Amino acid sequence: MSTATDGYVTDVSYIPGFYPHLAPVAMRYAAALNRVAPPRTAAGFRYLELGCGLGRSLTTLAAANPNGEFVGVDINPEHTAAADRDIAAGGLTNARVITSGFAGLPADLGEFDFIALHGVFSWVAPGVREEILAAARRHLRPEGLLLVSYNSMPGWAHLQPIRGILRQYAALRQGDSVQRVRDALAYLVFMRDRHAKYFDDNPRAAAYVDGLLKQDVRYLVHEYLNEHWTSFYFAEVAQMFGGAGLTFVGSLPVFTNFWDLCVRPEFQELFRTTTNRLVTEAHKDFCANTAFRWDIYSKAPRLMPDVADRLRETDDLHFRVVQPGITLPWQANLGIVTSTVQGPIYQALLNILGSDSKRLSEILADPAVSSLPPADVARAVDAGVAMGMFDVSAGRIEGGHDVNGRLALPDRFNRALLETESLGGRPLALACSATGTGHTLGDLDAAILHELVERGETGLAERIDTRLTQSGRTLERDGKPVQEAADRLTLVRAACDALRTTGLPQLARLGIVRSDA
Repeated sequence: MSTATDGYVTDVSYIPGFYPHLAPVAMRYAAALNRVAPPRTAAGFRYLELGCGLGRSLTTLAAANPNGEFVGVDINPEHTAAADRDIAAGGLTNARVITSGFAGLPADLGEFDFIALHGVFSWVAPGVREEILAAARRHLRPEGLLLVSYNSMPGWAHLQPIRGILRQYAALRQGDSVQRVRDALAYLVFMRDRHAKYFDDNPRAAAYVDGLLKQDVRYLVHEYLNEHWTSFYFAEVAQMFGGAGLTFVGSLPVFTNFWDLCVRPEFQELFRTTTNRLVTEAHKDFCANTAFRWDIYSKAPRLMPDVADRLRETDDLHFRVVQPGITLPWQANLGIVTSTVQGPIYQALLNILGSDSKRLSEILADPAVSSLPPADVARAVDAGVAMGMFDVSAGRIEGGHDVNGRLALPDRFNRALLETESLGGRPLALACSATGTGHTLGDLDAAILHELVERGETGLAERIDTRLTQSGRTLERDGKPVQEAADRLTLVRAACDALRTTGLPQLARLGIVRSDA
């Protein structure tokens, strides 16, 4: 198997994907709700992704944030070539990629407001991790934010033997890494189905095998065959980045910053009796059996003790209801506990944010909540975001957009993406400058949107059905492939109707599509 230095797999490219946690708006908000002043972005910013893979997050964010400068680094030339193609096709003058290891970065690379590393920290050798830490120390600006995601303990504890046997068996097989993983998966199923004692004693691991069989094999190659794959305890990562001069300031998804949404009541006493964040994060991971973390660090963080500081530093962030028609009480189960919000303050916020997005200062000034303590209102807004009632965007989003007649996609990057990725078998994210991030569509919805924009309504369902046949993409009903042509066309028509009635108004509200007069 062809590998780069220190056992990193390079004979198989990684899979394309967009990860919304990498967006500057997500990092800024997570820092703000933890009372840390994030970088300001209105006048421009610099963003570096280390280990950018095929670059789809980097290019989508560049398209959604034209005032930012985006730089991606990856050691695999196939990855950077793919990112370069996206940059050219999307006309992205604010993005570039560098083919390099982390120790060979250009001397004039400069400092960045944001640095992101998705997954790569778990997949590289200890020496390469030291190079990452050195790059963070050198290239992150004071008060800048760094996001690092990684496989974590204790959630991986019962799954590590699966990774071990996959890698060991794959090493005995012939062919490229894809074929080796396929052979290893078949062997894993063989052992599971014949009741190897490990699987009998670990029923969750036995069920996990079924999930592996549904994954893209290219992802499995990188997740399981990299020689130095490691899962970390939170404290280990915090110590490494602390040694590089960075301080832990929060995490994503947003709900992970609220311990009462992650930990059952009987385990919550520690959170009431200690202020040591490193201790409580480790405790929370055991209570939630965390297997993957998205952690945010800052160099020389500046604290925001009260709401007035937050308004001064981050009042460019906007809040909105995630969907119309939300009613109270609102319940959310985020994996561990079911939590409920209700009461007058939340109803007032639903009313305030029901049509257009609002800045926190605008929310606080609304007569429905202006008599309440600002800290209570801000806390309710944050809780609503954590529980999926509200969302955060980089700019203003207004309702009432017309989607009648012929449609147009104003963004060149989105047009190029739909042209090449529709019906590709995986979701794709369209860049949205209003939110500062990507808006994810299923590949079937993407194909419908592409046909609507390019050729209009006439014969829409029949055209999509033809494209499905030509692409080999199948539709499923009740988990089973639909074989009959008439049944498939019925499903296509239903999907077209759903996009017209629900999807298009949302896309128009976000400014991703518009009516083309």
